[in-house]
Amino acid sequence: MSRLLLPLAGIVTFFLLSLVTVRALKPRQPRLFFLGYAALLLVVAAYVYVRLWPLNSLDDGAGLLACLLLQTLMCLTMWNAFYSLLWGFSGGLMHDLYNDEDLRHVDRLIGSYERGPERRVPGDPINEAGLDRILSRRLPNLEAGGYIEVRDETIRLRWKGRIIALGTLAAFRTFSLGMGGGVNRLGDASARQE
Repeated sequence: MSRLLLPLAGIVTFFLLSLVTVRALKPRQPRLFFLGYAALLLVVAAYVYVRLWPLNSLDDGAGLLACLLLQTLMCLTMWNAFYSLLWGFSGGLMHDLYNDEDLRHVDRLIGSYERGPERRVPGDPINEAGLDRILSRRLPNLEAGGYIEVRDETIRLRWKGRIIALGTLAAFRTFSLGMGGGVNRLGDASARQE
């Protein structure tokens, strides 16, 4: 039972490092920090585990593997929580509702998302297109990450985007996750085209 304290300490450390990074350093690509922290903490956990419980038997090796797997899964869960809760659409929506009482009326809330971004960047095809707030926040990040290519107001998936799209479609079909973001409708449309 005491061996479970090691991955617990790892995930608490991961959370604190991630929180300090996001709040104090405010990096443009926090996922690089998250990845580095997760990898470093796995090395530290393996070192501490072997020092406290030497690998004298197969059970000790299985315990080390379980400890590292548990810590990895918890770090990935925490990482996902940072992105989905803090930077996801639902989190942003809750932030808007909390900070602006005028948006607590459905029509005003929808209207606030239908308006384009307040700041337009000349020469930026995404920003000049006058997209709503939902797309204007996401498309530049997807383009910068190499998931899409925007040319002459046409959006094309790049190889990374195709992998994500196929993986998402497979996950939704496998786990029957409902209408999340229109994925099932898109999947049905692609099935009809075949």
